[in-house]
Amino acid sequence: MDSREPVHRRHHVPRATPREVYDVVVDFPAYPRLFPELKEARVVSTTGKVVRVEFRAHMVLPIRYVLDLTCSGAGPDGGLLTVDWTYVEGEIVTSSVGGWRFAPEGDGTSVDYTVSLDVRAPLPAFVLRKVTDGLVSASLPNMFASLEREIRRRQAAGALATNSSSMT
Repeated sequence: MDSREPVHRRHHVPRATPREVYDVVVDFPAYPRLFPELKEARVVSTTGKVVRVEFRAHMVLPIRYVLDLTCSGAGPDGGLLTVDWTYVEGEIVTSSVGGWRFAPEGDGTSVDYTVSLDVRAPLPAFVLRKVTDGLVSASLPNMFASLEREIRRRQAAGALATNSSSMT
């Protein structure tokens, strides 16, 4: 299948700091719980800011791919929180590049997400389109909703822990 145009989405997460959103995005082992289409996300290695992760999904076909994700948390200078990835290897998925940008905005965080994905398999073009759309465009609203649910869950757990410790 030919390369498709990159998909770009901007999403506002109210009542969440950029760090709270970033921390969920870089919690790769939690991905199968957060995103139902992903069956496994295994950290293969970590070298400095680069985390190599193997993902396994199932959308029409079993899909496996490995990405190198460069996770740039804000340093002492308060720089922008970012995650960028490049494709390493895989089956069905033959290329993927993209990134996340997290910035304060109003009462929350602006999230910029960009992804480009190529898929190849011995299937008719309409089936390949369904796989690609399932991995990218069609899943984006659910992805952002899952991120927000996890942020709220972590915020509530943090508030409970704070309340518990202040009562002792």
